[in-house]
Amino acid sequence: MRAGGNLADMGIPLWQDDITEESVRLIFMDYGVNSIQIKFLQRNHNSKNQVYLAGDLSELATLPLGDIRPSSGTSAKKTAGAPIYHAPIPWTWIGPFGSSPAPSAQLVFYPQYPEVRLSGFLRGSRDAPNVLMSPTSRGQEAGRVLIFGVNTTADKIFGLVVSGFSPAAQAFSRYKDDSGRITTIPVREEISTDSRLNLIRELARIHAMGWLEACELPASGIPRPCRGPRCGGHTLEAHLGIPLNGAPAPDFGEWEVKQHAVTSFDRPGVGTITLFTPEPDLGAYALNGVDWFVRTHGIMGNTQIRYDFTGRHMVTGAPHPKTGLELILNGYSSRYKAMTADGYVGLVDSHGDLVSGWSFAKLLQHWQGKHAFAAYVPSQSQSDSVPRLYRYGNRVILAEGTRFGLFLEAMARGAIVYDPGIKSELNGNGRWTPKARSQFRIATKMLSCLYDEFNEVDVLRI
Repeated sequence: MRAGGNLADMGIPLWQDDITEESVRLIFMDYGVNSIQIKFLQRNHNSKNQVYLAGDLSELATLPLGDIRPSSGTSAKKTAGAPIYHAPIPWTWIGPFGSSPAPSAQLVFYPQYPEVRLSGFLRGSRDAPNVLMSPTSRGQEAGRVLIFGVNTTADKIFGLVVSGFSPAAQAFSRYKDDSGRITTIPVREEISTDSRLNLIRELARIHAMGWLEACELPASGIPRPCRGPRCGGHTLEAHLGIPLNGAPAPDFGEWEVKQHAVTSFDRPGVGTITLFTPEPDLGAYALNGVDWFVRTHGIMGNTQIRYDFTGRHMVTGAPHPKTGLELILNGYSSRYKAMTADGYVGLVDSHGDLVSGWSFAKLLQHWQGKHAFAAYVPSQSQSDSVPRLYRYGNRVILAEGTRFGLFLEAMARGAIVYDPGIKSELNGNGRWTPKARSQFRIATKMLSCLYDEFNEVDVLRI
């Protein structure tokens, strides 16, 4: 008998008491979900205490989020002034006869712990599991399981809670471990759940193929030629079966896959990797736009028809020798590993005025897309070939467990740099045409500071 009594003692029979694993899988397939995430609930996981999901938003990179909003902590549980970040999510509860949205559902991120909790998930939904999640009913029952997954086409999260007495809960318990982390499995049981091993095998296959013509995989599933600077990544993704969609979901199973150019496969740790390219949301840049920025702070070329704003800016306490702007990290303490709700990364001029800036909320929105599992694959290209050819090395980096706090610490130490490639050119009609490219980058040899686990793996030796 489970702790908490038997089913007869509960007094409120539910459809979630009888549901099987097979039924759960079929239901999620019907809602267009390809993989499900399983969270084994503790007694205090209910509507009163919120539900702990993860230690960082990057562990929930598959979930579509609304705009992340900062606020200061006010409850007795939190230290005074500690920031909290709220992000609405398109959560829909599955019921016995259909589904209905939970309009108040949101993720709440407490970076000082750190932890991410699910909040507001019962209000306003006809199919919400009120009995199983209410502390005054069965919301403290042992063995309950929260199951959810994303329909990436509709950008909706579908979820349900099964009773600890259900055959489904007992069947899914084979995935339970002591870490408390969410477990991700494919909806179709015949697909292997070992995404790490599957990825290594696929990368070994692609390495063995040698030089590959540049290509990309559109939504139609039919590969087509690729042209442009991003073809190294697109070609690798195409051969992994990853379509061009720009969705935040992981590329391969739980893994984000990124290629990086190297001159030698014997030295895969050399080079620089672009982490993300967010546009500023603070300062004069955000108010006046990219063309104003580059023509005000950029450098005009000898041809007099182009401005460029480039250069590796890092947090050093001094202005950049070429641009005259200083990169600052405001609202983060490296000593206490603490951040403020209104913190930001910014470029300031000699008067201390904020020329361009990225709020922590904006950066956190982008960091959420940095998946907790990442594979970095070295690549080489033959740029003089038509079409361009790429090949991929056998020594890859597999990294696990990242947090936004690690990003801020890497910024404070100068490991992450702001390395823009912004330009504006005078076209034939006499108009300036800007191109924005705000890049945050890190040397490959410094990548390990962003992860809890960091290993180089030879895909030919697994």
